[in-house]
Amino acid sequence: MKKQISLIASAAILSATAVYADSNSIDEAFKNGKVSGDVSFHYQTWDRNGGEEDSSFSTPSVGLKYETDSFKGFSAAVGFRGNTQTSEKNHNDYENEMAEDGSVTEAYIHYENDTFAVRAGRQEIDLEWLGDYNDGIVGILKAIPYTTLTAGYTNRQAAIALDEHGSFERFENKKENNTEAYVIDAKIEPLKGLVFNPYFYTADEIADYYGLKADYDTDLFGLTAHYAASNEDNPKGADKMEDGSIYNLEGRLNIDSFAFTAGYIKTDSDGAIGSMDSLGDNIDPTEELGDAVYGTDAKTYYLGVGYTYNALELSALYTHADHDVDSKSVDDKEIALTASYAFTEQLGAELIYSDANIDKNSDLNNGEDYNKFVANITYSF
Repeated sequence: MKKQISLIASAAILSATAVYADSNSIDEAFKNGKVSGDVSFHYQTWDRNGGEEDSSFSTPSVGLKYETDSFKGFSAAVGFRGNTQTSEKNHNDYENEMAEDGSVTEAYIHYENDTFAVRAGRQEIDLEWLGDYNDGIVGILKAIPYTTLTAGYTNRQAAIALDEHGSFERFENKKENNTEAYVIDAKIEPLKGLVFNPYFYTADEIADYYGLKADYDTDLFGLTAHYAASNEDNPKGADKMEDGSIYNLEGRLNIDSFAFTAGYIKTDSDGAIGSMDSLGDNIDPTEELGDAVYGTDAKTYYLGVGYTYNALELSALYTHADHDVDSKSVDDKEIALTASYAFTEQLGAELIYSDANIDKNSDLNNGEDYNKFVANITYSF
């Protein structure tokens, strides 16, 4: 299940971080700044049932961020996260997921007024095909009625997360030729609850992506229709990658404390999704079946149910992905269970279990079934 961390890449999030009660001087802006962060413990383990070697590791983690108050619309922030290994089943289990023990995660300057907002530097981004932490610049134009226009640029990227995917990558270019990526993303809300989201990406020597997403949500139900396609730009000497495409249809229903979800995802019969997920993605709903969901001629069905009772949240998701591997049709399935509980406003725990039933002809885990368990405890301040 994709849970990309986000801070500025959507207009709502970018606007929410602005502080309109300006300090009277730069010194005052620093004195009135705020410190936030978390102390976490993360554990994850894989039982690969005859495929790759079983593995597990655990790590405590500390994240800190300091953000100044606003002065004449300007503010700045810096943040970092650090981890260390406390256990692992095999040598390098920790290093295989956590390539770094610590990194500066955010370091940016932010400017905002009633018309637009701009953030430059290292920051978190969560767009349809651009996610995680990026070195770049993002601007938001808010002057067009019922429309929020986002334009962004990135040249380095890293995934740093202690969620279900627990990972800590190095900041690096996506290719040795210093790939740069640009995005234009519009969110248009002509009616309450109805949002159209056309977008265009271009990533140097990777591909151009374009798509349209439409969401309609009420208190009772929600609907999503999403289509995207790629025009691949293969570097000289590289293997030819076919143009790809994907569409996603999803329905949601809310009844009292229950939330139900049903969806369908289809990819291109020759090019799958191309390289659209090179910089991030948000369509794949699964824990472990991403390569199957985004595979060649993949037809994926998923059904989910969630339940909330006070501070307890429970959810279950079943996914069936039928895709082609070496001209053979294979069926991969997954059941993912999640439980989270908020002991206080600051202290919470999360448990995630996923069981993947892999076709013997699949290219996932050498065609062997496997399961994964993740536990997180986090205190935020």
